[in-house]
Amino acid sequence: MDYKKTLKYLYGLESQKIKLGLDRVQILLDDVGNPEKSIKCIHVAGSNGKGSTCAMIFHVLREAGYNVGLYTSPHLKNFNERIRVNDNLITNREIADCFLKVKPFITNQSFFEITTAMAFLYFKEKNVDFVVLETGLGGRLDATNVVTPLISIITNISLEHTDLLGNTIKKIAFEKAGIIKQNVPVVTGAKGEALSVIKKIAKERNAPLYLSKKYPKVEFKHLNGEYQQKNKDTALTAIDVLIKYHSIKLDKNQIINGIKKTKWQGRLDFVSRNVMIDASHNADGFKLLKQELFTIKKQKHFKNILFVIGIQNDKDYASMLKTIIPLASTIIFTKSNNPKALSPEQLLKSFNKINKSHEITAKIVNNPKKALEYAKKTAKNSYLVVATGSIYLIGEFL
Repeated sequence: MDYKKTLKYLYGLESQKIKLGLDRVQILLDDVGNPEKSIKCIHVAGSNGKGSTCAMIFHVLREAGYNVGLYTSPHLKNFNERIRVNDNLITNREIADCFLKVKPFITNQSFFEITTAMAFLYFKEKNVDFVVLETGLGGRLDATNVVTPLISIITNISLEHTDLLGNTIKKIAFEKAGIIKQNVPVVTGAKGEALSVIKKIAKERNAPLYLSKKYPKVEFKHLNGEYQQKNKDTALTAIDVLIKYHSIKLDKNQIINGIKKTKWQGRLDFVSRNVMIDASHNADGFKLLKQELFTIKKQKHFKNILFVIGIQNDKDYASMLKTIIPLASTIIFTKSNNPKALSPEQLLKSFNKINKSHEITAKIVNNPKKALEYAKKTAKNSYLVVATGSIYLIGEFL
């Protein structure tokens, strides 16, 4: 089976209803020799900042010369982005080879469960020193939660995937805190009710708990946004805990250089002078985006902001729209090709109910690339174009 056929098969499973639970993935991993048991993992969950935090830890370990794997989701443009070792994404040939090794044992596993098993096999074959492992959805019943990691990290908690994880902060915190293992240290940047839940579970599992500390500000070479400083604080706290418990050899220069060099595409990412793409994809993400845009607008002297927005159907899209209305002069509603993308008509209908200002122009352009092109043509030199709302949407602009 070649690469294209492999992806066609896998993507054919993606549109199915999400199946949380560890039984199916564990059966598959048992059948392929339990590669997850021979890998040293740093396991990361949370509502926002997971990817950036993973990337920072990955780059620090790389800077120190370790052989490091990184598993994240979803991808922006190509499936290969999900699985990488050091500076190299998994190749098309390697994807097909890994799939052939798990294919004989696939029964009723999901897209993410199969992909996770492939990743573990790949990392074992590459003899990595560490894997930075991002949860897909939640934590307790996420397919990645078959590992006993060196350290567990929970970045923060907000309302998301409420149909699957629960409709309160406490319920979602319980699911995310499911990655906490017996006697394994845990680091978190969570606060309030979420932190109370994490503290309780950590105590029950005798897991030493470390709250994200404040470190000196870092000047990133490739990342933008004040919120990345909070992700940096969580990543550096985790690095300190790793050094304390596992005697990992890292010096101060390697740590700071790794953080500074971190790349993570699609986050407050200027693709041209006045066009920015950002993968904010939930209500809390939009609040952070709003704060950053006020600063950017002032610093770069932009007069108006034109938004290109597409949102997934499991998000609190009404709150997201309400958040950015004070900044918008024009909103162009569109949708990604992902089957869970909300229709632009639904977004426009919701916007019209919320919007009290008649000064905001709103329209629909169904094709995302045409929507962005329209925004660019409409925007004057003093305008900023911001494309946001969905990680899947951002991938279509890259």
